[in-house]
Amino acid sequence: MKKAILILLLSLLAGLAFAQPDGVFRIDSLPPEGILLDQDWKWHAGDDPEWAKPDYDDAGWESVDPSKDIHELPHLFNAQVKWLRLTFEVTNKLPQPLGLSINQAGASEIYLNGQLLQRIGHIDRDSSKVKAVDPLEFPIYFPLDTIGKYHLAIRYSLQPNISYSRLYAWTQNRLFAASLVDLMAVQKWHREFRVYYTGLEVFKIGVLLMLFVLHLSFYFYQKTSKTHLFLAIYFIGGLGQYVFKIMGQNQFLVEDRYFSLNLSACCTSLGQLFALAAFYQLAKVRLDKYYLLAIIAVFTQLATSTLVYGMLWGTMALINALLLVIVMLRLTFIGLKKKIDGFYILGVAVFISSLGFVVIELLNRNFLIHPYVVDLVFNLSALAVPVGLSLYMGIEASERNKSLSAKLIENEILKNQSIASEQEKQQILASQNETLERQVAERTAALKASQSQLIQSEKLASLGELTAGIAHEIQNPLNFVNNFAEVSAEMIDELTEELVKGDTSEAQAIAQDLKDKKKKINHHGQRASGIVKSMLEHSRTSSGTKEPTNLNALADEYLRLAYHGLRAKDSSFNAEYELMADPDLPLVNVVPQDMGRVLLNLINNAFYACAERAQQGIIGYQPKVTIQTRWLSHAEAPDKGQIEIRVKDNGSGIPEAIREKIFQPFFTTKPTGQGTGLGLSLAYDIVTKGHGGKLELESEEGVGTTFVIQLPVNG
Repeated sequence: MKKAILILLLSLLAGLAFAQPDGVFRIDSLPPEGILLDQDWKWHAGDDPEWAKPDYDDAGWESVDPSKDIHELPHLFNAQVKWLRLTFEVTNKLPQPLGLSINQAGASEIYLNGQLLQRIGHIDRDSSKVKAVDPLEFPIYFPLDTIGKYHLAIRYSLQPNISYSRLYAWTQNRLFAASLVDLMAVQKWHREFRVYYTGLEVFKIGVLLMLFVLHLSFYFYQKTSKTHLFLAIYFIGGLGQYVFKIMGQNQFLVEDRYFSLNLSACCTSLGQLFALAAFYQLAKVRLDKYYLLAIIAVFTQLATSTLVYGMLWGTMALINALLLVIVMLRLTFIGLKKKIDGFYILGVAVFISSLGFVVIELLNRNFLIHPYVVDLVFNLSALAVPVGLSLYMGIEASERNKSLSAKLIENEILKNQSIASEQEKQQILASQNETLERQVAERTAALKASQSQLIQSEKLASLGELTAGIAHEIQNPLNFVNNFAEVSAEMIDELTEELVKGDTSEAQAIAQDLKDKKKKINHHGQRASGIVKSMLEHSRTSSGTKEPTNLNALADEYLRLAYHGLRAKDSSFNAEYELMADPDLPLVNVVPQDMGRVLLNLINNAFYACAERAQQGIIGYQPKVTIQTRWLSHAEAPDKGQIEIRVKDNGSGIPEAIREKIFQPFFTTKPTGQGTGLGLSLAYDIVTKGHGGKLELESEEGVGTTFVIQLPVNG
C-alpha cells in the first residue's frame, strides 16, 4: 500500500501541463493523477495588495519553482513577506469540480483573479506573529468554471525560528506545492488513505497496550525479575511511537509537527534499548560492548533526527535497526547454544522482523511488490519481536511451572546444592570474563600507546627534515624586512630635513616611498609568519577538521622546504624542482596538516631517490622532482569532483618485486636508522581512509617513480 501511495503522490507531482514560450501555463485536460503547478511562477519580496490583481505586470519578477523544498530555495528561506504569481490558461472546459491540493512550509493567502480564495495559516508584517500551517494536501475548492486565462497570486511568509522535521515518509517541507486535482476523487482518496493507515497504527497501539498492561502486571506480581519491567517499558515506548507518529503526521501546525515526530522517534529508540536489555537477561548474558554500541547508535540517531535537517536520520535509523537485529540474533544463537527451552521462538521473531527490512529496503526498491504484501510484511515485522518476546515469556513460564510441579519433591533436597553450584559457576565465569576483559583492555591500551609513539616519531622525523629548509626559507623574508627597515630609517631622516626646508612636495614623495616600504616589510613579515605557521601546523596533532584548502600553495610550500632541508643536510646535492600547477584547481576540502604530511613525505622520498641515483656518478644525469596538479575532466572522473596530484622523480625507480609492499607499515628501502617504515603507510591511510581518495604508485626501474594522489573536491 505504501508503494501505491508513493506512486500516487509522485503522479500528483507530474502533470500534463507544460510551460509555453510566452510564460503561460496551459491546461487543456485534467489527468487522473492531477497537474502539479510547478512552472512559470514568478516571485517578488515585499507586500503590496496591488500584486494580487490580475492585470498587474509581473514581467520584472524572478522565476521560481515553489514546489521545491525550502532548503533548496535559500533566497526565499526567510520570514519576509513575499508574493508568488502564476498565469495559466484553461483551453478546454473541465467538467469535474476542481480542487487545489496544497503542501506548504509557511503561511499563505491564495488569490484567484484578485479575489481572496483561502487563508492557510496567519501572515503578519510582524514576523513574530506568523503561524505556518501545512494542509497536508487536503484539497480546497478551486473555481475554474470557464475557458480563459486565470491569475493565481499567493501572499506568503515563513514562520521564523522554527525547526522543520524530515522524519517518516509523509513529512515534507515544500515552499508552496500546489496541484490541480479532481476535488471529489482526491477528497475520497484522502479519507481512505487516512483511515487505512491510521487504522493500522491504532491496531498496533492496541496490541502494544495489552502487552504493556500484561507485563507490568507480571512485574508487580514477581518483582525479582526485571525482564517483565524491561518489556513493559519497551511496549510503552512502542505505543508512544505510534501515538506521537499519528499526531505528527496529522499535525497542521508546522512547528508542532517537529516535536511530535521527534518524540515518536525518541520513544522508539529508547524502547528498543529496553527490549535489547530483556534479550540479554533471557539469554543469560551480561551487558557488554555490543549493548554499549547499541546505546551509542540510538543516541546518534536521536541527535541526527533532532539537529540535522535531511535524510541522514533515515540512514542512522536503518543502521540502528540493523545493529539491534544483529545483536538480537547473536543473543538468540547464544541462547540456542545454551539450549534454553523455547528460545527458538525469539529466533523466529527476530527473523520475521529482519525479513521486513529485507522486503522494504531491498526487494521493494528493485521489484514491484503488491502494496498490501508490503504492508503485511511491514506490520508483521513491527510486531514480531514484541509478540515473540511475550510468547516466549508465556511459554517459559508455563514450562517452568510444569517442570516445577513434576520435580518439586525430587529436587527439594538438591535445590540448595544446585543453586550454590550454579552461583559458583557464574562467579567463576564472571571472574574469567572480567580477567579477559581487563587483559584485553590493558593490551589494547599498550598497543595504542605504541602506535601513538611510532606515529609521533614519524612526525618528529618529518619535522626535523623540515627544520633546515624552514631556516633557509625564512632567511629571505627576514633579510628583506631588515633591509627595508634600515632604508626606512634613512628616509625618515630625509623626510625630516625636507620638512625643515619646507619642501612639502619632496616630503610627500618620501612619505609615499615610506608607505611602499612599509607594505613590503609587511608582505615579507607575513611570508615569514606563514612559514612559521606551516611549521607549527605540521608539528601539532591534527584536529581532523576538513577545510577548503589551496593545494597548489600547499604543494609549492612543501616542495621548496623539502629541497632546502635536503640541501642543508648535504650541500653537495643539487636538483631541479618544478610545480606544474593547474590554475583552475578549486579549493579542496581536506585536513591541511594531514595532507601537508602526505606531500612532505612523498617529496622527501622523491629527492632521496634522486640523491641516491646522483651518487652513482651517471654522466649527464640531472636530478629533477616535479609536482603536477590537475582538475580531472569528465571523461577521467565521471563525478567531476576529483583532483589529481602527481609527485614525480627521475631516480632509479622501485623494483617490481617490492612494489606491492611499499605501503605496508614498517617496510622501508632505506638503510637502518634512516627510516621508520611508517611514512608511506601513514600517507596511504590519510589519503584513502581519512579523505576517501586514492594513492597509487607508477614506477619504472632506471627511469623514475611517480606517486599519484586522487582526492574528491568536497571530501
